[in-house]
Amino acid sequence: MDRRAFMMTGAWLSSAAGGAWPWLAQAAARRDTLAVIDSTLAGGPAFADYVVQMKLPVFEAGDDIGVLWYTTLAPRLGQTSAQSPASLIGLTRASDYFVLKQLATRVGQMVVPGGEQRVAPIAQVEHVAFVLTPRFIR
Repeated sequence: MDRRAFMMTGAWLSSAAGGAWPWLAQAAARRDTLAVIDSTLAGGPAFADYVVQMKLPVFEAGDDIGVLWYTTLAPRLGQTSAQSPASLIGLTRASDYFVLKQLATRVGQMVVPGGEQRVAPIAQVEHVAFVLTPRFIR
């Protein structure tokens, strides 16, 4: 393992899961949260370990984030009850995040609650850690 990437990922993950990004920790603690991760990114495996530890369903971003949205995420987000709407957290490429944000917020049921953090590129690929929450959490 590349020591520099390990150190940067460890520092990033500890700040993401801790107080630096409280919106991420709050969403991860909710029962009906889904996670999307691009495991090819430098922080992907560490983020995946974090969400698995939180016992959240994890989905690989893959090559086409739109297909993931329509075949897996949208149906699962629609299955949750009105009393317990689901949140979506993730670590993806900036382009995948843009598509997910457009799809999730277009239906008017999800918002970005100040939960977006662009991470400096390590391997010339900008990635984003994000939270999309239900518009009205009861």
